[in-house]
Amino acid sequence: MLNRTAALSLLPLTLSGCSYTYDVSAIVRGGQVVFIVDSKSSQQPTCVRRIEITQGGDTMWLESVDYDDSCANEFPLAYGEALSGRHQQDIEQIAAKPLRRGVVYEISTTTGATGYGGGRFTIMANGRVRNLPNR
Repeated sequence: MLNRTAALSLLPLTLSGCSYTYDVSAIVRGGQVVFIVDSKSSQQPTCVRRIEITQGGDTMWLESVDYDDSCANEFPLAYGEALSGRHQQDIEQIAAKPLRRGVVYEISTTTGATGYGGGRFTIMANGRVRNLPNR
């Protein structure tokens, strides 16, 4: 009984060790907002299977593909660019809405099954992007 209790108490530590986080930044390239993995991030995934851009609780863009297609979409990823692969049927896909200047947007990405990226940005009056600290 003691061995079972000890094993069960270690289970959450084992499961949590598989996930990782990384920072996502927005840049402007060729007149488009593009998302990249921040060069200072400790994790450097190369692909994404889910992306969501929100502003004040409203979803501006959401796409998610099946896990089997998890590396069909590589960073950098342009805002609104359709993800390759089979879109998840249980998640409502939301086409990209126009972004506005002076508004704070939040980025959320998933890589594979356990990689989670995030960031915040605003488009300034001059059209440049400024990345903001995560909350």
